Amino acid sequence: FFFTYFAVLNVVTAVFCQSAIDSAQSDHTMMVQSILDDKEAHLEKIKALFSQMAYNEEGGITFAMFEEKINSAAVKEYFATLGLDVWDAWSFFKLLDADAGGSVEIEEFLMGCLRLRGQATAIDVGKILQDQEFLIKNQDRFFGVLDAELRDLKMELATLRYAASGSDPSGSSGPGPGMARTLDL
Repeated sequence: FFFTYFAVLNVVTAVFCQSAIDSAQSDHTMMVQSILDDKEAHLEKIKALFSQMAYNEEGGITFAMFEEKINSAAVKEYFATLGLDVWDAWSFFKLLDADAGGSVEIEEFLMGCLRLRGQATAIDVGKILQDQEFLIKNQDRFFGVLDAELRDLKMELATLRYAASGSDPSGSSGPGPGMARTLDL
């Protein structure tokens, strides 16, 4: 009797687990389809929004057009539905203008809005930190090269002054050991 009871309990547990797995897979498929449907719906909303903004002949909007319409009820409502809080029009426009062309096309606008909506994820923060570290490292390297170039430039300028005036740039009466070699070039 005990083994029969245990076997039935295992079968019930297996059916429950399989049902949960099937449901999770179905939910994932439905979520992907929902995202695709949302993208199409957002694209239609953006096209309507762009027609209200009187986009330019290239199919994009400039910052002036964006700034003019940013405070309209339709634009604020659209951003609110996406979960975007646009308080700085210039910064937001620059984030949308991925190719830095000065104009934002419909697809660029859609992808930018979808990318910027919601809360920042750990990946977003990690990418920002990585980019910042890269910039700081390269900035240090740039300043090192710039400093060396400026020292060389000062030395060459002092050499030219010495050659033009006939006196030592360091204040002594004759050319120093390194100065004669520099002037021979």
